[in-house]
Amino acid sequence: MALPRLSFLAAAIAAACALVPAADAVGARPPVVWLKGEGNFTKSHRHSESIDKIVVHVTEGAFWGSVRWLQSPRAHASSHYIVGRNGRIVQLVHLSDIAWHAGNWKVNSHSVGIEHEGFTYGSGGFTNAQYHASARLAGWIARNSLLPIDRKHIIGHAEVPSPGGGRGGSSHHTDPGPHWKWDYYLGLVRRYAGFQKLSVTPLVPAGPLRGIVPWRARVTGGIRAVEFAINGRVVWTDRHAPFALSGGLNTARLGNGTHVLQVYGVAGPGRYDIARRTIVVDNKAFALTSAGARSWTKVRGPVKLRVRPWGAKAATMTFLVDGRRRAVDRRPPFVFSWNAARVKAGKHVLQIVATAVDGRIAKRRIPLVAVKRAVVKRKPPAVTTLKILSQTVADEQEVTGLVLWRVDVAGKPTRVEFLVDGVLRGADVAAPYTLGWDSTAEVPGAHRLTARAVGKKSVEATVIVTVPASPESAGSATP
Repeated sequence: MALPRLSFLAAAIAAACALVPAADAVGARPPVVWLKGEGNFTKSHRHSESIDKIVVHVTEGAFWGSVRWLQSPRAHASSHYIVGRNGRIVQLVHLSDIAWHAGNWKVNSHSVGIEHEGFTYGSGGFTNAQYHASARLAGWIARNSLLPIDRKHIIGHAEVPSPGGGRGGSSHHTDPGPHWKWDYYLGLVRRYAGFQKLSVTPLVPAGPLRGIVPWRARVTGGIRAVEFAINGRVVWTDRHAPFALSGGLNTARLGNGTHVLQVYGVAGPGRYDIARRTIVVDNKAFALTSAGARSWTKVRGPVKLRVRPWGAKAATMTFLVDGRRRAVDRRPPFVFSWNAARVKAGKHVLQIVATAVDGRIAKRRIPLVAVKRAVVKRKPPAVTTLKILSQTVADEQEVTGLVLWRVDVAGKPTRVEFLVDGVLRGADVAAPYTLGWDSTAEVPGAHRLTARAVGKKSVEATVIVTVPASPESAGSATP
């Protein structure tokens, strides 16, 4: 038997709904009439962020009878809202208070209950006006509570865990039943909440990567923080747009080969997106070439050592003798002088430790033998004419990569200069006179290499070599 209508309440609700405009705007609260319940709920001070579920119920009766029953303290049950078949909404419990609707206290404490006029197994199902009104209401709640709009967070009464086991709360309810259109309902909720799909995309330069490159994340959908991970390990979290890895991606610390970059964008509790990008790292080897001191050379006095980094720019160059630091250079030319006459005779080790700007380390070790200078009668120096005897580069030779350009000189020049196309590229003050020349830094084609021995009179010798075109210059993408 149908329960009698309450004419006074009906008139009040009709009048209130007539005064409230339609709430079709995205994220807007729908028209709601407030009719306070009478004690069948628990006073609380819940914040909107503490709401993690919306529970869909069915009244199993007519609208007005259900309103009256849920207002009564004899019911020992309540709900925050009731939605009629014509789309009208009545609120009985404040969102900040706990309604008794789910039959599970833990669920009640963090949820909102929405009753819908109708019957769980009634053949009439639910009206379109009812779906739209309820979806407006749920969308407004979800937007203000940062609640994910999915079936884990918007559930039916039948899905509430029962304290004694099973589902449906303590009374094992089965509503909203088989006639409730979940997909249709959630689609409407997303529409009224202004749902926007979350998206996060990693942005790094294309092609093989070398050195330090920028790594950013493009986001949509209100993402508030982005985690940056390399091969599954989080290395940085940015909470301020535009989202980027601080200091850029140092590929030299990864090693050559493939690596997986991941960005994890978070918009709120349970709202996130993940994207990955596979990159290829192709850094040149970081190494050192040196001139001046040679391994196991017997030395009696000053030794000059000149070092050049290869494959990356050096940030610091540290010189050590027998493990003790003697000098640190931070800019080229990197030259170190050591006087063997001031140490004990015997074996000693010169060591160079270079740190590249990208953090890589290169080392070079040069063992020497210090001998005491014999006391001999000085003879007047013989007059020797300078002459360039030979070079390690030949006329019409094709050269690639790092070229060790060595010159043998008759006589005793003060230094030997090395010129490429008439431009001085370096000098050496001790035999064997050597320069490490990076031919990859030159324009492909013919180049004039000149070795000049400088003394009271200078002599020089010139050869023409060819630098071929590099395959990498045709299409390799270098950031």
